[in-house]
Amino acid sequence: MLSSVDCDVITLHIAIVPAQVTVQDDDVIVRAKKRHLIKNKRNDLLEKSCMTSANVEPEDHNVVIIGGGPSSLTCAETLRKEGFTGRVILVSKERHPPYDRPKLSKALDVSPSSAYLRPGQDYYEKIGIELRNDVEVLEVDVVAKSVKMSKSIPGTASKQLKYDDLVIATGGEPRTLEPIPGWNLKNVFVLRTPDDANAIAEASKDKKVVIVGSSFIGMEVASFLGAKKIPASIAVVCGKKSAVPFQSSLGKLVGHVIQQIHEEKAGVKFHPLVGVAGLFSGDDGDTGYVREVELSDGTRIEAEVVVVGIGVIPATSFLRGSEIRMNERGFIPVDGRMQTKIPHVYAVGDITLFPFSWRDGELVNVQHWQMAHTHGRIAAMDIAESLRRTKRPYHAAISTNHSGRPIKSVPFFWTVQFGSSIRYTGYGAGFNDVIISGSLDERKFAAYYFKNDVVVAVATIMADPLAAQIAEKILSGVVITRNDIPVRLPEEN
Repeated sequence: MLSSVDCDVITLHIAIVPAQVTVQDDDVIVRAKKRHLIKNKRNDLLEKSCMTSANVEPEDHNVVIIGGGPSSLTCAETLRKEGFTGRVILVSKERHPPYDRPKLSKALDVSPSSAYLRPGQDYYEKIGIELRNDVEVLEVDVVAKSVKMSKSIPGTASKQLKYDDLVIATGGEPRTLEPIPGWNLKNVFVLRTPDDANAIAEASKDKKVVIVGSSFIGMEVASFLGAKKIPASIAVVCGKKSAVPFQSSLGKLVGHVIQQIHEEKAGVKFHPLVGVAGLFSGDDGDTGYVREVELSDGTRIEAEVVVVGIGVIPATSFLRGSEIRMNERGFIPVDGRMQTKIPHVYAVGDITLFPFSWRDGELVNVQHWQMAHTHGRIAAMDIAESLRRTKRPYHAAISTNHSGRPIKSVPFFWTVQFGSSIRYTGYGAGFNDVIISGSLDERKFAAYYFKNDVVVAVATIMADPLAAQIAEKILSGVVITRNDIPVRLPEEN
């Protein structure tokens, strides 16, 4: 029994390992295998009889998963846990096996292997997952039920990989500043991979760093660099629509508190309500490197390193020309089983528009770690259930999946800003009012986000375990209104 466990750790692990979580007074109590919580790895598949690459029938049912993130891994593992004995092939253009991407902006100096979600290649071989890294999928042919890859299948000259079920889990690609002049200068970075994170940390030493973007990626990078005292200075370009960091997601009140923390802890300089017009090299002969950033109001600021954190776009351009339906922004609509309109083609994770139970089945896009796990699990269980219905011979009992229903899960995530942990639960898109319970000045509060007088999300600082309690209420169907919001935090009453 572990008590008073930090909620950041708990939230991560209840999405990854089976655990019983209860709240007693100010303690969060988790009952789980201690080694799972310590190692941040789920190895329960290795502790029971499961498939290995030696006894998977090569001509049996093939599930091809495109992408190397948490939804891909959860989908593959769930198939094995459900007793699927066909081939599971995970194709990813990443050179690393699946890793903890949210960790990168919080710890830029992390070694790639320490960010891996599972312990190396042997793990995948033991549970019969064929991992094909550094391979990009170029096209999908839903008629031939095949994908065209950038590299040949080992032992053959063919780049065509056949599937019986296809799961698309390619995630997002960082937005860039292209076509802004100077985008291709040296020391201009986006953050997606462990290699990107390490390069930013190394290049920023004793340099003047400019961060473009004031939401989660940009502000976590600023927090890490500032806390470690790595650069000479840090400036943040908030964006044309942002007067403070996190304005679109957390609102002005909370954003102002976070800005104050950055200013006090590391002297971060914020440039509100402006974007970037251009990047320029110097006239000192070293013309390949960025030296200045021109803002949209004409101001120029010195910059030796520029980190761009202005969100992501869905990595689905390779599907153009296929029959898989996407909207104008590249997101893929799916049903409650994570199925697209094409039979036997699923999409999961950040690239999807899925029916959300909390919004009465409205199609939404939620780019959260925990939601990615949920998507991968649903897709895998639907594949398993479909095979059971067709009486395919494979082992183990199949769990029931209420596949036609909107997805019932409450988003929950956190960010750490100079040691202050902010927890957020709910789906606050389109919120039109914020009520604060507690004290902004003391930086101990809960912010309740409203839409049509109903709470749609909550963010907390130093108010644990309130966010987890609100998530539990939302999941159980409780509607929280203005009359339910205390002026002070519960522990102060």
